[in-house]
Amino acid sequence: MNHPGAGPRPPSYTANFQQQQQQQQPPVGRTSPLTQGPARTPPSQMVGGPPPINTGAPVAGYPPPMHMQPGAQPPPGVAGPPGYTGYPPPASAPQPTNTMQPYGRPAAEVEGNSRSKAQLIVGIDFGTTFSGVAFAFATNNEAKEDIITEWPGAGSYTKQKIPTVLYYDQYQKVVGWGPDIADALAPTGYPKPGVQKVEWFKLQLMLSGNTYIDPINLPPLPPGKSEIDVAADYLFKLRQAMRTALQKTLGEVFNREERNIRYYLTVPAIWNDAGKAATRAAAIQAGFLRDENDNRLTLVSEPEAASLFCAKTGLLNLKVHDAILIVDCGGGTVDLIAYEVEDENPFTVAECTAGSGDSCGSTALNRNFSNILRTKIRKMKLPDGSKTAGRVYAKCIMDFENRIKADFRNNGQKWAVDVGIEAEFPEAGIEEGYMTFTNEEILQCFEPVVNRILELVRNQIIAIQAQNRTLQNILVVGGFGASEYLFQQIKLHVPPQFQSKVVRPMDSVAAIVKGAVTAGITERVITHRVARRHYLMATLQPFKEGYHPEAYRVPSLDGKDRCKFTRQIFVQKGQKVKIGEPVKVSFFRQVAPGATLMYEDILYACDEDVCPEYTKDPRIKEVVTLTSDLSRKNLEKDFERMDTPQGTFYRVYFDIYLTLDGSEFSAELVCQGEVMGRCRSRFR
Repeated sequence: MNHPGAGPRPPSYTANFQQQQQQQQPPVGRTSPLTQGPARTPPSQMVGGPPPINTGAPVAGYPPPMHMQPGAQPPPGVAGPPGYTGYPPPASAPQPTNTMQPYGRPAAEVEGNSRSKAQLIVGIDFGTTFSGVAFAFATNNEAKEDIITEWPGAGSYTKQKIPTVLYYDQYQKVVGWGPDIADALAPTGYPKPGVQKVEWFKLQLMLSGNTYIDPINLPPLPPGKSEIDVAADYLFKLRQAMRTALQKTLGEVFNREERNIRYYLTVPAIWNDAGKAATRAAAIQAGFLRDENDNRLTLVSEPEAASLFCAKTGLLNLKVHDAILIVDCGGGTVDLIAYEVEDENPFTVAECTAGSGDSCGSTALNRNFSNILRTKIRKMKLPDGSKTAGRVYAKCIMDFENRIKADFRNNGQKWAVDVGIEAEFPEAGIEEGYMTFTNEEILQCFEPVVNRILELVRNQIIAIQAQNRTLQNILVVGGFGASEYLFQQIKLHVPPQFQSKVVRPMDSVAAIVKGAVTAGITERVITHRVARRHYLMATLQPFKEGYHPEAYRVPSLDGKDRCKFTRQIFVQKGQKVKIGEPVKVSFFRQVAPGATLMYEDILYACDEDVCPEYTKDPRIKEVVTLTSDLSRKNLEKDFERMDTPQGTFYRVYFDIYLTLDGSEFSAELVCQGEVMGRCRSRFR
């Protein structure tokens, strides 16, 4: 938020209509009591007059009839002028069916518009360790999802998913990606001199505000490259390969439809708004969209995609009010979401518990194995920088990734890795050119990771039972979900009545990318989500002696003090929010004559169960900036004039609509039926 003197935009605190205070008699010439408003600097000290002031006091009326649009509807709970009849809001603004409840109660939902579907649909599973692309040329809900299996560098081999990896030269040019890495590697199989291998970079898209990921354990990015740059580089290569495959498969149809493709890109359910915004920014930079206003990209949570795929294939046999728990075990994260069936035909579900998860995906196994391997290599007592040690490390890591991790069963088996050296190092477990790992050593890699997953599963089952829902299926999906050891451990450790309900689709690795396409083919299956955080805005409220902090006291144009940094919650944590239907809150601000009618309002979020009272609390984070331009409005003609002994100003009424769309939310500022500002991905 800009401060006076810092730029052309004045402060933009807001107040909402629902917080009613004791009314006072309005002075002559006004239709409602004068509301108090703050000023960061007394009006007499400001160049060009005082800035717009947002108030937090009661509203007993609406602008007088001469300023009200014919038939316009006053704020909820506020009487209109004599003769008012009202009419439905303009089509250009969201159509509310209900209004925000008084402060402290969850926001009510209002009606929204359904989204359109394109014919050519592409699903993208952008994973931490592996990625995939599927598509459908859809003419009806029965369209079939096809997976791209031919990739550059893979030769005659077909792969449903390819490594999420990049190789950069010393000039930060991509010289290898996914399976196409021949130019990046030396004959030894290691990167050429000056070439840097970069992996697990997806996790860096959500480091901001994420408690699940330790950045210390992530491989470094190339110098001068941000996490969005690196993700965009990979997605650009993925897009090139996708275009080649679709041109080969669809021919002229692809050339005709490319500009209209709708993309459905999966993200972990535990990702916050910053992670989703970074993912969208990378997709735009990679060329999937023309610009940030192009609406052809939808972010779909990975568990939602999995549930869509399994529902379509008939794996689930569910009735109304039955619950299903999705356990999506990927490379970087494990996400869990429970859904309740709302309808069988068409199949629709709503979240019945708040999603949960952690960074306990299969890359955590790699980190644990790396620690064990380094301990064994140190027992070789080789000099620092030894090429032999580097060769042993690289070969063991590769074998663990490609063989041991997938085949481990905890059945007492020993694992021998060909490390390609003749010397014997029995103290390190190397004999006859093989390094041996015991069952117990590999179990040490799995146990802490699997135990964390089991804890997450147990907590979700408890939450489902607390909702008095019947849990019919526990669906294990994702690349790590294909681990037989993990699958059997989940079956073994859930309560006995649920052991037979733990299932895994035959195509669990491809379930998410196919489900992403299904999201574009079918009507939306997920109807409601449970908010994982509070969403709120800053307001100004009448200053209460002995209650509000003295440091937050600010003067107002009418001489009465306000408390800044108070907050108005749009959506409460744990509140069930309907997808596509905006939550509306009404506000006003007081504006001095001649002021610039351009504003930046900040939307905040808080992950705490109980949201702190003031937006300056460090537990409340800035999420997105909503920029609005009301300069085409005429203050004198369009808004209510307020004459007071302290001066003249105008009251500007507006509404903010917060809409959940898939895995993202958007915000719009509407003034007198016109959308004056909107935001989606401009996250701070």
